[in-house]
Amino acid sequence: MASSGIEARRQAAMEEGSAAYIARRKEIVRAAAHVFRDKGYEATLKDVAQALGTERASIYYYFGSKEELLQEIVREALARDMEAAHAIRKSKDTTPAKIRALIESMVISYAENYPHMNVYIEDLGRIARQDSEWAIDVIEETRQYEALVRSILRQGQEEGTLRDDIPINVASMALFGTVNWMYRWYRPTYPVPPEEIADGFARIFLSGFAVPGAEEAAGTAKGKQ
Repeated sequence: MASSGIEARRQAAMEEGSAAYIARRKEIVRAAAHVFRDKGYEATLKDVAQALGTERASIYYYFGSKEELLQEIVREALARDMEAAHAIRKSKDTTPAKIRALIESMVISYAENYPHMNVYIEDLGRIARQDSEWAIDVIEETRQYEALVRSILRQGQEEGTLRDDIPINVASMALFGTVNWMYRWYRPTYPVPPEEIADGFARIFLSGFAVPGAEEAAGTAKGKQ
């Protein structure tokens, strides 16, 4: 591809940044995300091109490789979530309200950007095993996002609006585990709308799933066995 001058043309087009070029890149990213979701990361640029009704060679004018496409998918997903989380952290809302807003932001983002988030979550382990500069940056940004969420939870414990008998790390992993598991079951055709999913997650996380006294009763029953 370099001998044909396509790499130089791509670089020049990126630097120029015309609206049409950027729009086409975004269209390719959306198509690639769907292809990777349906066929896994083993899918090829030819598969992406077929989904767009074009030739594989034309993709190289916008992206140099399949890996570069995945990087853009992940980059977009992280940028959106980080921006939303920072805004929530700086808001004047109470901590429980911030947590509800955070969960809603994560769920709505997941639904609106499906299947981009599927690709990111499913490939996070593979990304973590890489030692490229990009992979290191992604993992670092992911950790920053997790730290931001923990800071919100910690604020709630310090002000007395959240239980202080549950370690922050455990609580944050419960939150992330709940939302991130959506990649296994959520599809745009899911019968429950994203807003109701977010509300359910928030109710479970903030109020607890067991009725008052159920945990003590369960412990007593276990002791009698």
